[in-house]
Amino acid sequence: MNHHVTDGVGTTELVQKAKNAAQTVAQHSSETFDLKRPADAAIKAVMAEGLPHMTAPKSQGGSRASMTTQLEVNAALAEADASVSWVNCIYNAVAHMICAFGDEAMAEVKASDTPYAAGLFSPSGKGRRVDGGAMVSGKYFFASGQHHAGWIFAPMMPEEGGPPVACLIPKEAFEVQDDWHVSGFVGTGSNAVVLPETFVPDHRMVPFMDVVNGTYRTSSVSNDPYYKQPFVPVMCAVSTGTPLGLARKALRLFKERIGKKGITYTSYSKQAEAPVTHLQLAEAQAKLDQAEFHAFRLTRAVDQHMATGAEWDIETRVRCRSDIAWTIKLAREVCEIVEQGSGASAIHLKDPLPAILRDIRTVSVHAFLLFNTNAELYGRVLAGMEPDIPFV
Repeated sequence: MNHHVTDGVGTTELVQKAKNAAQTVAQHSSETFDLKRPADAAIKAVMAEGLPHMTAPKSQGGSRASMTTQLEVNAALAEADASVSWVNCIYNAVAHMICAFGDEAMAEVKASDTPYAAGLFSPSGKGRRVDGGAMVSGKYFFASGQHHAGWIFAPMMPEEGGPPVACLIPKEAFEVQDDWHVSGFVGTGSNAVVLPETFVPDHRMVPFMDVVNGTYRTSSVSNDPYYKQPFVPVMCAVSTGTPLGLARKALRLFKERIGKKGITYTSYSKQAEAPVTHLQLAEAQAKLDQAEFHAFRLTRAVDQHMATGAEWDIETRVRCRSDIAWTIKLAREVCEIVEQGSGASAIHLKDPLPAILRDIRTVSVHAFLLFNTNAELYGRVLAGMEPDIPFV
């Protein structure tokens, strides 16, 4: 299926590019943590390989890659640094949404010095209509990737009333707040940003629900089914790689660890020989297998719709939210089994496991990805009821 969706750089080449970039990303992970945003060298390596442009059209310098390919790319980056992986996810999700604005806006982003965009999805800003556009202002929280972005996707509520409007605004118009002091995803630079009243022209505004429903403005790509997709399944799909990369790395580290140490205060001089280790390994592997099933079911569902242009039904759209939430929940459980099996020797900050744990725990409480919320929504739809929220 990847073969049909990817138009340009192929799956194998993109994954290799991610592995190339991951070497530099890993070398600068301590700097990323200290800076509370991606180290310049790390994000430069990701950008040099074209990884933030995986969802962009070929005409815009992108690779139009399948969601399944992007899963593997972001998983490879997550094994080096989950914060950088997450920022890359955001850049790709927003790059897809930028296509909703049409050719003029796409060309403006491409021609800019920094053609990467962060995204803010809660319409906490406000706008008042003026000739040729709107004056928009507001405060937005959790602007992941804003530090290296040239643009920010920010929805607002019109003062005159009506549904929310999505705006594409230069990053330089925003003031960044010093409020990103957190326990996980430290390097995402997800600061709050404040927009003083700023003019946004009509060509950089579209109804937000058009983005949610995949009803894009007529443009050079608007007939391509890759760009006629509802936003939520795409956002869910691009989010799969980071948690899977963390869980894969945790389990690999555990397998390496058990052959090198014993279990303190027991007769086992090698942890790999203990039955309890066998049980831990089996459970962790089963949970990872199940997480990958749901992640790949999600990405392949989006890939199929991108390839065929088939209509989405509500149950499948909502299932995408359930799949990403269940993926993350299982990935967290894999990491916590590894934590229990690794003992106190793995609590040192020089060990990779503490970083894995803080990041997987952080993404698992993300409001959009929280399992309980998404399970309730999915169960509601399975029970024959309509969704009680618009973002499906």
